[in-house]
Amino acid sequence: MARPMNKDYRSADFEQLSRMIREHPLMKSPGAEQLQLQKLRTPEYRTKCVMRASLDDIALGINLYKLQLDKPQSPIPELSEEPKDPLPSAKAPTTPFIKVLLRKTPIVTLFERRSMTALADSDEGREVIEDNRKYEELLAGTDKSRRTVDADTQTMTALMKSRLVNTERLTTAQKGSYVSNFEMYDTYTDLEKSTQSVQLQGAQEIQITTYHVGGVDQFVKINSLPGFRLALMLTMRILASNVFEPQQRRYRNMALPDPLAEDVKFKYRLGLLWRLSPPSSDPRIPQAVSDVSFCPSNGDIMAVAYGVYSHAGVGKLPRSGWVYVWNIKNPVNPERCYNYTVPVVTVEFSPTQPQLLAIGLHNGGIEVRDISGQDLPPLSSSQRKSSPYFEPVTAIKWIHFEGDVGCSDPHISPFLATSQAGSVTKYRLINSPHLLGFEQQRLQRAEGELEGIPIERTPPAASLLSNRHPQCLELVLDPVQRDIYHVLTEEGTLYKCSTNYPLQHLELRQVHDGPAACMEFSPWSPKMYLTCGSDWCIRIWLAGILLPIVTLTHHLSPVHCARWSRTHSTILVSLSRTTVDIWDLRNSTMKPVSSTTIDADIFYTTFKFTHCGRSLAVGNEAGNLLMLSLEDMPFPPHFQYKQLKRAIFKALAMQPDLRQQVKSVGFFGYPGGKKHTRA
Repeated sequence: MARPMNKDYRSADFEQLSRMIREHPLMKSPGAEQLQLQKLRTPEYRTKCVMRASLDDIALGINLYKLQLDKPQSPIPELSEEPKDPLPSAKAPTTPFIKVLLRKTPIVTLFERRSMTALADSDEGREVIEDNRKYEELLAGTDKSRRTVDADTQTMTALMKSRLVNTERLTTAQKGSYVSNFEMYDTYTDLEKSTQSVQLQGAQEIQITTYHVGGVDQFVKINSLPGFRLALMLTMRILASNVFEPQQRRYRNMALPDPLAEDVKFKYRLGLLWRLSPPSSDPRIPQAVSDVSFCPSNGDIMAVAYGVYSHAGVGKLPRSGWVYVWNIKNPVNPERCYNYTVPVVTVEFSPTQPQLLAIGLHNGGIEVRDISGQDLPPLSSSQRKSSPYFEPVTAIKWIHFEGDVGCSDPHISPFLATSQAGSVTKYRLINSPHLLGFEQQRLQRAEGELEGIPIERTPPAASLLSNRHPQCLELVLDPVQRDIYHVLTEEGTLYKCSTNYPLQHLELRQVHDGPAACMEFSPWSPKMYLTCGSDWCIRIWLAGILLPIVTLTHHLSPVHCARWSRTHSTILVSLSRTTVDIWDLRNSTMKPVSSTTIDADIFYTTFKFTHCGRSLAVGNEAGNLLMLSLEDMPFPPHFQYKQLKRAIFKALAMQPDLRQQVKSVGFFGYPGGKKHTRA
């Protein structure tokens, strides 16, 4: 018997089931945070993140998610009649895991333009020419012309390189070989062996064994190769730097004195850096250092002339002379060697072409060499037609001025050369193995009373043709006027001449009572210059004043050379027979502040300052060139001209008349008081 269904009971059950479904947590409307989590869990969104999102987007999404997790809950609770507990099956939301997979994508070609050119003399080029010809034939008719429009594009058709520069790939392979000791022994036994001794510095000798193949010495053959000689020169530089590195650093002024040091002492000291050896190891051969010249463009390179300086101990003229080109990177071996059958007197680099070196010989000849290459013949030499004198060439100076007539190459300037015959000759480099020279000046002996220092000049008993012209000893160019040059003679006279007025001098002045050996202008004044000579004196002159303003005398011996310092306006260096003296006009004009003697038994000949002025090269009669550095020197003043002017007026404190004449000259420096040097 079935129980009848009650309508109210069935409706009550449905209402209770509906209420339970509505109150279930899963049926609640999700919040913004849950919607974001559900969106991240969907496979579609995860696929989109992997394929389309960048690393920056992923990092930004993680940061946003962290900010949402850290967001505080609302302090107002929800109002409900009954507590709403979640079902046991519900799980707390977890942090989503984002998997980033990086893969190498294939190369995507955005734009490609193949080469549309070919070499005309190749097979491809001939095919292209034939295709172009056929294409033009097809479009030869009136109705078949192809309409084209020229338009600019960003891509230019520019050939960056030719196909001729592409070389074939070199293939290498390894191959083994076998040589027994017996075969090597037999090979060297069949060769001709020769042993010779090579002399090193001093009395040291080494034995060198070489082998001959077909009568040719292999050592000599290899040594004649230019590549081997260049590699040998570079190797010797590296080996020399291991020994002379501290001296080379001092020569380059890499460690200058500290002006803020507490123990600063001004001793005006000269330190020996190194000693360049003479050409010959035989001390009986005359090989005195007669002249030194530094390269204008590279101060590390210097040319040294070896010959005869004093004829007192020489019985007859030697038949040997040398010109060595040294580099401070290798103070042991010269990098260029030129041998002559007569002594060499003077050398001079060209200021415009530093590779050209003019060489003056004892027999009156002059050569110009190019030192850029090894074993090159002379570029040009003088001939007896233009220079008929046989006396030694004493000085050479390269000149250059605007409006020089006859100069084919503006970069190669002519040069002046003086000789002991009393002549000044101007030489030019032309397209010929000989120099083009003509006589610029022929000096005559001075007569009567001259300007300058007063001396007693006795007239000659008889006028001889061989003694009519004085010997020229020094040639100096004017630092401002390019056409003016000065000549010193063995009479102690100073001739002022001009290249615009040949065969006549402009001024004549008596500067020494004896041969005048050297003259140099001050780097800070074009009107002030010094002269030195055999009357034991160094005199400082000022243009416009007939008498010397300062006279320096210390040793009772001739002064061979004197030059102004390149770093201090009041310091000058003089060279006597046995000492190197440093004078400072600020301290005293009675005696030098220091005197240095190296190798007292050997007489000095000449010296030259380096370009920086902190070192000087001193030569002696034994053929040694001493490189000396100026140590413990005072710091250079900031206003060099003012310091020089103050020192001159201090030295003239006891001579009011001469002091007034110096004041009347006015400003005697360069504009702005700057330093000026002429190569």
